[in-house]
Amino acid sequence: MNGIQLSRLPLSGRIFCTLFLLGIGCGALAAFAQASTAVGVSPAAVQASLARDLPMTGMHHGEPSGEKEIDLGEISSEARMTIRTPLLIQTSHTHLFGQTLIAGLIGLIFLFTSVRERTKAAIVALPFVGSLLDIGGMWATRFVSPSLATLVIVGGTVFALGYVLIAALSIRDLWFRKEAA
Repeated sequence: MNGIQLSRLPLSGRIFCTLFLLGIGCGALAAFAQASTAVGVSPAAVQASLARDLPMTGMHHGEPSGEKEIDLGEISSEARMTIRTPLLIQTSHTHLFGQTLIAGLIGLIFLFTSVRERTKAAIVALPFVGSLLDIGGMWATRFVSPSLATLVIVGGTVFALGYVLIAALSIRDLWFRKEAA
């Protein structure tokens, strides 16, 4: 891209790009660990966490409030955390800004790799598409159909695949590619 190539960066630039990509990778692993422990990473777990009918929201005749004590046995073992609409809005807001910023910054590094342009275009789009599927899937699961929970899993997988490809190919060019003569 305009003569700038990762393989030609000075040592400081290569170290910066490498550490940035590794830091984002560590953050992605932490996000996966958080998602798998707080919600779960199966379609059933996503469905349960985004269900419209949450165990503590039902109010029966004669009960003084909308909340009631429940037995933990009443909650699906898959639903470790329930995501109500205000939390879904908050999560969408922060994740769309954060994931788009991450995708943009890793994509910016990736633009200077030696990968063919069509392949580069496809790979650089993956994290953006993954984010939209992930967040859109949460909304679709909550308000359209629980069967769309798979979109959340697919979206996270597409984001992760894009990151892995971008990081691996960028690090290849940063450290293992010989300068073009």
